[in-house]
Amino acid sequence: MDNEILVKEFRDTISELKQEKGPISLFMLKAFEYDVTDWNLIVSAPTYDNLVLKTALIDLVTVLNNHLSQSIRRKIIRSTILKTTDPFVKEINQVFKVTNTVKYVYSSVISGIYLEKAIIFESHPIKKKTKEAKQ
Repeated sequence: MDNEILVKEFRDTISELKQEKGPISLFMLKAFEYDVTDWNLIVSAPTYDNLVLKTALIDLVTVLNNHLSQSIRRKIIRSTILKTTDPFVKEINQVFKVTNTVKYVYSSVISGIYLEKAIIFESHPIKKKTKEAKQ
């Protein structure tokens, strides 16, 4: 599959996800094993931090089903939601700061996880709102 189509559809989906759910700390595709045609989608967003994992996954899959073509959805073998406090999310966000662009990663080890190939769409820490800021 052409990466241009994949990237375009995911950029559009991320825009919709941000509008519906708020900021995204991490949104990336990681090649599934050594097969670079199948992907593990990894998402981290404050809106999912306080949800039960099953509820968060159902919500994410619903958004994906509404905004991605069937041919792109077939390439997502696994969807993973990580808390914004997860060590992997923190390290990715420290190493790669990606907003409104796409970063291709090859042969990297992040927080003990080997990334043979990955496409990062969003990667940045989300500023915590303090009690004073809420008032």
